Amino acid sequence: RFAYELREDVFGHMMSKKYGFFESETSGNLLSRCTMDIEAARNFVLNLLSQMIPTFLLIMIAFYFLLTLNPVYSLFFLIVVPLLVYLGMDFQKKQRAHWRRIRDEYGVMNERLQENITGQRVVRGFLGEEREIRRFRDTTDTYFQEYLYIAKLRGYYNNLMPLLISIAATSVILYGGYSDIISLAAVGSLVAAVNIFNTMISPVSVMGRLIVWSENARAAIDRINEITQRSDEENVGAEITKNAKPPVIARAVSFSRGSRVILNDISLEIGKGEFVAITGGTGSGKSTLIGMLPRFYDLDSGSVYFNGEKYDSFTLPEIRRRIGLVPQEVSILSGTLRENIAFGNGEYTDEEIEKAAKIAHIADFIDSLPERYNTIVGERGITLSGGQKQRIAIARAVISRPELLIFDDSTSSVDAETELAIFRSIREELKGTSVIVISLRETGLLFADRVLKLEDGRLRAVSDVRKELLTIVDDSVSQGVI
Repeated sequence: RFAYELREDVFGHMMSKKYGFFESETSGNLLSRCTMDIEAARNFVLNLLSQMIPTFLLIMIAFYFLLTLNPVYSLFFLIVVPLLVYLGMDFQKKQRAHWRRIRDEYGVMNERLQENITGQRVVRGFLGEEREIRRFRDTTDTYFQEYLYIAKLRGYYNNLMPLLISIAATSVILYGGYSDIISLAAVGSLVAAVNIFNTMISPVSVMGRLIVWSENARAAIDRINEITQRSDEENVGAEITKNAKPPVIARAVSFSRGSRVILNDISLEIGKGEFVAITGGTGSGKSTLIGMLPRFYDLDSGSVYFNGEKYDSFTLPEIRRRIGLVPQEVSILSGTLRENIAFGNGEYTDEEIEKAAKIAHIADFIDSLPERYNTIVGERGITLSGGQKQRIAIARAVISRPELLIFDDSTSSVDAETELAIFRSIREELKGTSVIVISLRETGLLFADRVLKLEDGRLRAVSDVRKELLTIVDDSVSQGVI
């Protein structure tokens, strides 16, 4: 139950993080925190309840009987206990950093596995098998060496702690034997005391294991807290009301990553039903610009307005419910075509799903499949081509009939004729929907009502599309991009 609730809590925190969180974290690390780290915390809690409490009670009972037999015997016990506590603290200190590195390396291993499983075509196409095997071996070797250090350390302390108990028991025998000679003390009490000390060897060994588990869990909890303590997306505000004002206005917007300025005092207005294309060189910040509209990023300065009201006054669901986004990197979920198109808020009818597929010009392909919309597409849509994935993503974006539709260079795998047909369908079927297209292709730029170019962090209008495209290509060649 503990692991179940913790896993749900961590996943909930992840889903509430700002978009930049997922840009700064690797999927392998996030996976290891949701699996291995949670299991480490669960194991510690279980062992704490099942072993720590009985062990503590056994130690207290042993001390009581030693005190009853002979107060001097209990002094030997009190001498050895602080030594055991000191050794335990020293053991914790020495293994702490190593447990953290073990968990970090486990995340790297997950990342390596995921990269190679999902990128098999690239690995094999470029004969990278041996190189990837070496990279994975290096990672697993680091992981193994850290674990080996913990194992050696554990062996040392797990032997040293019982040794101290044995020394204390030997001291009791020597003292008891001397007392027998001097005062003829009962031999039975001496034997009982020695047996009690011998009984303590097992609880002390348990304490050693608990120390290992506690440090393992501590490293895991630290990594989990790095997720839960990161700032969440702010989700306060009112509902958006439709009015005659332009759907989107950006005024004096600036955004930077570190010392690099990406957007510099940008202003932009998108009218109702307007089709605007934005172009620019590679890395000019086009994706960042449209990422501010669903509030994936917090701006350094400036304001964004939706239907005449500031974004800050609306909840994130209210904003994102009215925006249809087709990202540059299309995500196809394992499941059916129906589930992929209908993904998101709202339950859609078969008619709405089929209508969205027609707008995206993927309906004919789906109808040719034996299971049609119930066809399983496989993990990451492995059974689909790049163009088919993009058109399914377009259907997913248009099904809610959003007020603003954003294409982030998301028709690159679709031929020019189909791309033009999709844009025409959107204009005909989604009247009143404003469209922003990030594109370097002539089709999208020529179809647009306006074309803007993002350059050096600023937007400017483009009058000659063909000339601008040639300029972008020439700039990319001179910079070695293409």
